[in-house]
Amino acid sequence: MTMESRPAFLFPGQLSEWVGMGRDFYDADGNGEARALFDETSRRCGLDLVRILFEGTESELHENLPAQAGVFLVSTLAARELGRRGVPPSATAGYSLGNYAAMVAAGGIDYAEALDVLVAVWRETERLSIRGAMGAVVGARADAVEAVCAALRARNRPVWIGNVNASTQFVLTGSREGVAEALAELTPRALSVLPLTMSWPIHSELMRPVADAIAPRIAALRTIRDPDVPYYGPEGRAVRSGEEIRRLLGTAFCFPTLWKQTFEAMVTDGHRVFLEVGPGEMLSKMARWIDRSARCHAAGTLAAIEAFGGRVGAA
Repeated sequence: MTMESRPAFLFPGQLSEWVGMGRDFYDADGNGEARALFDETSRRCGLDLVRILFEGTESELHENLPAQAGVFLVSTLAARELGRRGVPPSATAGYSLGNYAAMVAAGGIDYAEALDVLVAVWRETERLSIRGAMGAVVGARADAVEAVCAALRARNRPVWIGNVNASTQFVLTGSREGVAEALAELTPRALSVLPLTMSWPIHSELMRPVADAIAPRIAALRTIRDPDVPYYGPEGRAVRSGEEIRRLLGTAFCFPTLWKQTFEAMVTDGHRVFLEVGPGEMLSKMARWIDRSARCHAAGTLAAIEAFGGRVGAA
């Protein structure tokens, strides 16, 4: 596969998880690599991810640590399977939580250290008792959404745009009261609004104490290096240095994910074929909202990876 024909890998975030994800990689594991990664991830998280992912309830899986570690694990397994089949990425990008897997797949940090950062963010957020909410807004103008958020912040109701998914699709983040009031004010101005099942104010200034708490761990990371392929970060541009990856690992959860800008930057730089490497198909849907000329295929299960391989072989 030539560089020009290689797909870019997109990695999904939290809320893409589903009970049973990763079971195909686990059951088809011929060399023990998948099971070893399950074991390592479970040990570092202090969880039995085999049980939670395969036999747990939806509510148990949607808890922050199992959901985040599970999506990271399954996304990494899918990326490794693609690599074994001769489909390496031309570039990578991650949606929110998906940045961990995107950094690893780009060669910017080892899996174990990225996982340790993920766990540290969870641990410090819980220790500091940081709580909040998130909600989706579809079919509203960006200036209208920002105006509502700014007015609420002026009334001591912290709320921000946390994710820019498309021109008129956003995720709000902040305090529970701020997000609830923003969604209520935007209801008559949007096609739809939806509270999300998130208990943290991810991608907001309310997460700054977590960044401060994990700063020594971020500074001590040893496997960070310049990525092997372009990694497009949450700021909407390619990241090419290990020190930029270090900065993003320690602070990206405090700032918005500019997904629309990230995807557009990849298309502008010549990436036209994408794989959604991880559970779900939300990023494939977002791709159609942003640029219908780009092609994005699901690649989060063995069946989907095999189907994409067939398309490559027929091309």
